[in-house]
Amino acid sequence: MYFIIQRFLELRLITPFYEYTAHYLLHKIKNKIHKKHHIEFHEKKVELEIYPIFFILFFYYIENYHLMLGTTQYYVIHSLSHFKPNFLPNSLKHHHELHHLNNSYNFCVSSKLPDLIFGTIL
Repeated sequence: MYFIIQRFLELRLITPFYEYTAHYLLHKIKNKIHKKHHIEFHEKKVELEIYPIFFILFFYYIENYHLMLGTTQYYVIHSLSHFKPNFLPNSLKHHHELHHLNNSYNFCVSSKLPDLIFGTIL
């Protein structure tokens, strides 16, 4: 039972910081693929992102299940936020919508905690 609680806490409290960092860096280096996603959002033509699946499979291959589950968590929540937003709690859904309206804020998709701690919450 302790193992399950520990994994759950890692997934909800630690992996969002990895996600925040990766997303923040995508903006800082002006990643073209990610920029395309933002453009698609404003044109209301968002496509399902495929590249996170490669990271999920890679983390599975190297047996890093912590990062595999964290990336899966991000992928599911991010996909829901664009295609089935009503499946998410309103606060989380709006958190990501605000990021698309002002991409200098709200970098974490699966949690508000990293943005709150780093002062990037809008």
